[in-house]
Amino acid sequence: MLAAFFSVLKIIGITLLVILAVLLLLVLLLLFVPIRYKIDADVPRMRFGDDFDSERIGLKIRFHWLLHIVSGRYIHHKDDTFVIKIFGIKIYPGRKKPDKKEETDSQKNETEVSEEASEVRIDEKDDLSFAIDDKDAGKEDNETTNDTSVTWIQLSEETDEDKSIVDVVWDVVSFIEKLIETPQNVFRKIKYTISRVCGKINMIKSTLESEIFERAFSLVKDKLIKLLRMIMPDKSESRLYLGVGDPAWEADIMAAYGVMYGMLHDKLTFIPDFNDKVIEADIHLKGHITLFTVLYCVCVCYFNKDVKKVIARFKKISER
Repeated sequence: MLAAFFSVLKIIGITLLVILAVLLLLVLLLLFVPIRYKIDADVPRMRFGDDFDSERIGLKIRFHWLLHIVSGRYIHHKDDTFVIKIFGIKIYPGRKKPDKKEETDSQKNETEVSEEASEVRIDEKDDLSFAIDDKDAGKEDNETTNDTSVTWIQLSEETDEDKSIVDVVWDVVSFIEKLIETPQNVFRKIKYTISRVCGKINMIKSTLESEIFERAFSLVKDKLIKLLRMIMPDKSESRLYLGVGDPAWEADIMAAYGVMYGMLHDKLTFIPDFNDKVIEADIHLKGHITLFTVLYCVCVCYFNKDVKKVIARFKKISER
């Protein structure tokens, strides 16, 4: 009896260990196997302005994970399509349900005729009822106008009789007091808001000059640069033909491209146009994203004490 019980426990334990091992393997695969992407964009030559049409831009994004076990694509060209597949089976979007059977033409004609006849009858009844209601409404309006005119005359007479010279003088004095107090209140509010803004500026300045902010900023900057380097495409074969219509601006763009030429000379070919506002592009990018790197950078920044103190400080400043 005990041997059978222990054998059952052994089978259950082995099953649980296998399930845990499979789950651990899946988690490790999700974290360390990169998601590879490919981006293809085609922008035909267009002038900025009336000739520019975003529907003419072709964009295709494809990604896959772990030997195409999970794959997907997004295509933008007039009609957007987004598809996700697992083992080659499309799971998104799902299949559309078949529409219900349409009614026959004879049934539709009968229903339309009956609806039109009912509408005509309802309209006739409504016309009669509206005519009767208009007569009654005219009588009631005359009565109400007479009553309101009488009441207004009575009220005006009562107010003229009841108001004395003292009341009139008191109203004038209260009006003058309001005129004097209003600018003072406005000035106090302006002074209060200025003092609050100045206080917040001083707090922000002291926070930015502190050593805690310097340590937090350097940490976040390093992790962000690491994250961007990982996300940036590994391969690029792109061509950009761009004209902004202003030679000075075009020269600035050329200068920026020259500064980054060491990194972009084999990835991006830039062709300037100093005379016209025009754009044309042919972009092909390939890269990868590793979830472990993303989670590592986010967790290091989020759980850092200096970053937490800076976030709490800025929250306190915003709530003041």
